Amino acid sequence: MPAVLIDYLADEPISFADFEGQSRVDGDEEQAHITGVVIPAARQTAETRSGAAIRPGRYRERLPGFPPTDFPLSIGQVTEIESVQWRASEGDFVTLSTNAYELLDEGRESRLAPAPGFSWPHAVAVLITYKAGTDLEKHPSVRQWLLLAAAWMFEHRELYGTQSIVEMPQGYADGLLAPITVLPRF
Repeated sequence: MPAVLIDYLADEPISFADFEGQSRVDGDEEQAHITGVVIPAARQTAETRSGAAIRPGRYRERLPGFPPTDFPLSIGQVTEIESVQWRASEGDFVTLSTNAYELLDEGRESRLAPAPGFSWPHAVAVLITYKAGTDLEKHPSVRQWLLLAAAWMFEHRELYGTQSIVEMPQGYADGLLAPITVLPRF
């Protein structure tokens, strides 16, 4: 089951001022549209294409049980595990001790593993709550992709809501997202 966003922990990764400089927009008459529609759409597109969280947020993932060993989390760029809860066949969820597991940062992908000397308990349900978001200082190409995509979306804004949405050309700038793109699992 994919991760569900609980809430955002920071503002959009690019601001109106960033966009204005990239796109040479004059005046503030379009600011509400740019900050409310264009920038979030560019960020959401980047998150969909990369499989990684860009805007920092809290996520919750539910599993039917623990896999036999370590396993990938659904969202890339995980920064912190807040809690791992599990439930046996009966009873309430129990929070697993933080020294019983570890977050493995593999660059593009994040994995949850039992800590050395621990093994996963037998569970019929697992809830994992974590924080994820891309460090744009570490990955400046992602910020550049966001600016390019937002400028492209703004330039083609008349296509919103039509049946013939023209998408930013594939491969045009997607290499900029490569450092955070979660590789296909199958």
